[in-house]
Amino acid sequence: MKEEGILFIVALPIGNLKDITLRALEILKTVDFILTEDTRSFKKLERAYNLPKRELISFYREVEVEKEEKIIGLLKEGKKIALCSEAGTPLLSDPGARLVKRAHLEGIKVEPIPGASALTLALSASGIDLSKGFIFLGFLPRKEKEIKERLKRLPEDMPLVLFIPPHRFSKTIKVLLEILGDRTAFLAREMTKFHEEFTFTCLSELARRENLKGEITLIIEGKEEKNLKSPFFTKKELESEIKELLREGLKIKEISKTLSKRYGISSKEIYHYIKTIKR
Repeated sequence: MKEEGILFIVALPIGNLKDITLRALEILKTVDFILTEDTRSFKKLERAYNLPKRELISFYREVEVEKEEKIIGLLKEGKKIALCSEAGTPLLSDPGARLVKRAHLEGIKVEPIPGASALTLALSASGIDLSKGFIFLGFLPRKEKEIKERLKRLPEDMPLVLFIPPHRFSKTIKVLLEILGDRTAFLAREMTKFHEEFTFTCLSELARRENLKGEITLIIEGKEEKNLKSPFFTKKELESEIKELLREGLKIKEISKTLSKRYGISSKEIYHYIKTIKR
């Protein structure tokens, strides 16, 4: 009886090679083929753990469609294949979703091997309340117009999580600041590596940073999470600014709208706060 093929979805370390699981190593030693987004990166892991040589199939976004039939064919022949992204858990903003779905539709067994993920690691280190859930955006589009289109359809009260390439960090933050206002944010950079950074900050502060290097995961709090007790300004500072704008003759609605964009607080909340000041 012919042995059935299995497609293993294998999570790899996101930086520190010691974060590989024993089960992942076991699978990588026994499969017939390994699909990898970056063969050079995988060979570092191969050398670190003295893994037996397996045929590596380069499997990145631009070739996944053309290689799909060959891989499905190998699985139907009974081959065992490991799908790995360059780092972390496959399919989270990495190629492979099409292949995995095809395997399910063809009745081929799919077996995930859990492990490291930049998404879950950043969330667990952030301290941000996730009781209402969160929205994972992966990598945003390159064009500013497309970013705005994607963000305007999202609820404002939920945390947003996204990956940002270092060469696009400055531009992306400025667009986010313009669209979302100055929200609280958590920056996770180079996680598990020597230059690891975890910073609780806000978008306006991040807009001042330049030449960031390494892999970046950013978590932006939902609007309702930021209130008059925000660590980035005091009630006294806000009240002083409100009184100054009132002296200049601005109406309450105008002040509410202006400060809402500046501080990332709902205009309704500021409106009610102004009313308490004027009593």
